[in-house]
Amino acid sequence: MASSDSATQGGDLPPQRKSKEISLRQAGERIAAAKTVHAMNSAMALVRAGIRAGAKNLTVIPQVTSNLSVDLLIAAGCVEKLYISYIGFETYGFAPAFRRAAEEKSISVVESDEAFIVLGTRAAASGMPYVPIRRIYEATDLPRLNPLLKKVLDPFTGEETYAIPPLPGDVCLIHAQECDEFGNAQIWSGNQQEIDKAMASKFVIVSTERIVSVDRTRENVDKVTIPGYLVHAVVHAPFGAHPLVWARHYESDTAHLKAYFDAHAQGKVADYLEKFVYGCKDEADYIERVGVRQVMSLMRNV
Repeated sequence: MASSDSATQGGDLPPQRKSKEISLRQAGERIAAAKTVHAMNSAMALVRAGIRAGAKNLTVIPQVTSNLSVDLLIAAGCVEKLYISYIGFETYGFAPAFRRAAEEKSISVVESDEAFIVLGTRAAASGMPYVPIRRIYEATDLPRLNPLLKKVLDPFTGEETYAIPPLPGDVCLIHAQECDEFGNAQIWSGNQQEIDKAMASKFVIVSTERIVSVDRTRENVDKVTIPGYLVHAVVHAPFGAHPLVWARHYESDTAHLKAYFDAHAQGKVADYLEKFVYGCKDEADYIERVGVRQVMSLMRNV
C-alpha cells in the first residue's frame, strides 16, 4: 500500500496555479526593456512606472484615440516612433508634447488612421502577413504619407488592393477595473481593442483598481474582457488611470490636466515630470503629491 505521503509527493494532485502579481516597479522595468509597446489610454500608473524605470527609444502603438498616456511618454523623451490616428485632449486641444515633437521632428510619426491601427493590430494578433482593405485609401493622402501601405493583387479577382502590415508589440499595457491574481481582467469601459492588443504582444501587463478572488471573476465570466491565459503580469494600482476618467470609479481630474497643460505653456514640463513622475517613490506618493482630497473628490457621480 502506498504511504500517506505519496499523495502529496506524487503526480496525483492537480498542479497549483501560480499568481501573476508583480510590483509596479517590476512592471516599469519590463516596459523599459521593451522596444515596441501597445498602449491603452488609461494605463497611467504603468506609463509613469515605465518612465521612472528609464524607458527610451520606444515605438508606441496606442489605441485609435489617445491622449495623456502617450503624450506623457513623449514629454519624458521615451518615444522614438509613434503610430498615430488621433492624439489630443478634446476641450484642451492638441496634445502639447506630441505637437512640439512632431513640429521639431524629434520623433518619427507614422501617419495612420483607425483602420490601419485596428487591422494592423488584428493582423499581428491573428498571425496574418497582412490585411487587405479595398478602395477607402484611394480617396486619401495616406498612401503617400505612410509607406507601410502597400498595393497587392487580389489572387481571386486580380484587382489591386491595399495591404496593412501586422503591428506586433513586445509589451502591452492595459488598465482594468477588476482582475484576479491569475490575470482574468474585467474592463467595464473598454473599446473592443484590448483583446487584439493583448494577442498582438509578447508580454501583457494588466494594472487594476482591485485584485479580486477567482470566485468573484467566475461570478460574471461573460464580463471577462481579457482571459488570464493571455496575461503575463498583474499589478495592483488603485487610481491607476488618474488623472483620466475611469468608469464606475472616478471622473477625470481636470485640475491636474490643466496643470499639465500649464506646465507646457510655461516651459516647466521638467518641473512637472520631477514632481509627479521621477520624484515619486511609488503611486501612493504620486497621489499624495496630487492631493488626497482632490483625488477623493473625483469619486462622485460615477
